[in-house]
Amino acid sequence: MIAKLFAALLLLAPLLAPASTLDDIARLEQAKSGEDAAVQPQPQPQAPTQKEIAAQPESPQPATPGKSVWFQLSDGRRVDVGHWQIVHFVRSDCPYCHRFNPTLKSVSEQTGIGVFVYSFDGKGDAVFPKVMPVNDGILKDFFAELPQATPTDFIINTQSLVTIPLSQGEMSEEALKQRLEESFALAVRLGVL
Repeated sequence: MIAKLFAALLLLAPLLAPASTLDDIARLEQAKSGEDAAVQPQPQPQAPTQKEIAAQPESPQPATPGKSVWFQLSDGRRVDVGHWQIVHFVRSDCPYCHRFNPTLKSVSEQTGIGVFVYSFDGKGDAVFPKVMPVNDGILKDFFAELPQATPTDFIINTQSLVTIPLSQGEMSEEALKQRLEESFALAVRLGVL
């Protein structure tokens, strides 16, 4: 019962994150154009753009405009997830990450959903050697309501920036696929796909 409640809260918590992320991007763009330059602080190092996330080498099928990647729900519906990515948070010294990373990579390859990896210590591992270090903006965007645990995964729409928590901790391939299905079913119900 508590696990189901936590899972439901985990799935609903960051639905407000897209507005925050879009506001942050708008502020950065405003600063780039020189508007209010005297008032604006210098921007911190930016998180990768959605194009950079989509093009990371670990992504089995980088999102390309017009390309459909289909995910089959258990009720028979097919969902186009071509503009969705899994955002994966790790630490190089995390034993749970070392055990879960091959599972995540396998599910990614099976479903065609790419993986973008952030590392709390800036280091990767044998499965995901190329990572981006976590910065304060990323922590604010992804962990405003969640503990900073590894591994932690989200799915994010690279077009709309809708972000849905997927998992925290190690899990089996079957459990991860079930979470993906639940997350995409939620996205369909909310009309954010």
